[in-house]
Amino acid sequence: PIYFDYQNNFGLDYKTYIKYKGKNSKETFLNIIKNINKFGKNLKYFSQDKIFNPNQECKNILYYLNHKKTFTLELYIDELPNNYLENVLNIYNEKADFTDYPKEQYKDLYEITISRMKKLSGDLTGQHFTQKSIIHLMCESAIRNLKKSKSDRLAIYDPACGTGSMLMESYFYFKENGINKPIEVYGQEYHGQVWLLCKIFLEISGINNIIAYGNTLANPAFDKINGSDSFDFIIANPPFGMDWKHDYEAVIKNMNMNKKSNYLVVFNEKGKIITPKKNDGQFLFMLHIMKLMQISKNKNKHAMAAVISSGTLISNGNQASSESKIRKQIFNLNYLQTLLEQPNSMFTNTDVSSHIWFFDNFHNSTKVKIIKSSDKKNNLFILHPQPKDKMKNTYNNQNIKDIISLFSGKDKKYISKTIEIEDKYTVKIADLIKTEIVEDINIEELFNDIEKSFKNLCDLKILKDLP
Repeated sequence: PIYFDYQNNFGLDYKTYIKYKGKNSKETFLNIIKNINKFGKNLKYFSQDKIFNPNQECKNILYYLNHKKTFTLELYIDELPNNYLENVLNIYNEKADFTDYPKEQYKDLYEITISRMKKLSGDLTGQHFTQKSIIHLMCESAIRNLKKSKSDRLAIYDPACGTGSMLMESYFYFKENGINKPIEVYGQEYHGQVWLLCKIFLEISGINNIIAYGNTLANPAFDKINGSDSFDFIIANPPFGMDWKHDYEAVIKNMNMNKKSNYLVVFNEKGKIITPKKNDGQFLFMLHIMKLMQISKNKNKHAMAAVISSGTLISNGNQASSESKIRKQIFNLNYLQTLLEQPNSMFTNTDVSSHIWFFDNFHNSTKVKIIKSSDKKNNLFILHPQPKDKMKNTYNNQNIKDIISLFSGKDKKYISKTIEIEDKYTVKIADLIKTEIVEDINIEELFNDIEKSFKNLCDLKILKDLP
């Protein structure tokens, strides 16, 4: 093939260009990327402590633009058609200065990269790309308290950050809606190529960030930030149904650290650590997030969290199961303020039912509001104006305002139930969600009623005659 040539010598001065010049642009480019960590300018957030980077080899993120753990560009060049090769080369033009690079020009490169990732590692099981309206709803739930915070900056964390879309959208939402203090974002991502793309997109967007490479479940990178501080807002859409059996030993070792563990540790009656089933990592992400909320609470720092889950997080397991015991421990923290049951078809690659858990570590109440935005007659969602794949529904601005107003309001028009959690009971919330409007329910009274009803049934002759 005939490769195009850059007339500006990749933005390099003549002496440097001659040093790396090949017989064409492709060969020159290969020479450059093999030495890429020697280039770059004005890359404000392209350096972070190497403990957060693959193999802990280098602080400079440019080093990982041609690395076996992330994106080995020199192996891809021969396979890329010229138009995509040009997109790759453009990134490095002007000494890989991303500062003024038009963001829209990354679209094709990003899409082909995602396509390649799926071919290399199979479809990204459990990964659900979150539409903006959901992120805006999650942010809106916290913005009022974040504005009142006395902290001199806002720290946002996503433990399963992917390419950083939730972090970026949160950053811009808060900036555009009255948060004037500096905003820093933190995240962790275990897939090397995705981690690298996240760092690139955050650099292009000019967002102060630390994104750790690695498996959050096996080795959470964050229990505190800046030495002793903690997060103000946690936003997450952890993978649904993620298998963590290969991380079991690492998780148990971490949990055995007790107070120093990165997880909220749950024990059974015999003092043994309880873990969820190994085929659903959502529970572990939630335990990690709850521990971070506890850290903030212990420092008397107001922290908020909004976490998406599949329906299994509130329905899996019977009353004696490990899942129920973990839910009970989460409920007993009294951080859960509201549980929102979302409509189906809110994500591009799955139409399963989902929920958003809204936490506030200053909530300190046994009452939890359960809201069904999934019921069409409630008018709390709309059809998506630009549906794509399985994503057919969305929220508009009015939907978001209406949902948030129900968090603290007394209007019960859309509220399925307000439940009260008692320490001695494990609540299976999925069984409590109904579409009709009911008064507040005390869980102890509910169980007493069930017990009485069962006793009455046992007194019937038809039951006595059963074998």
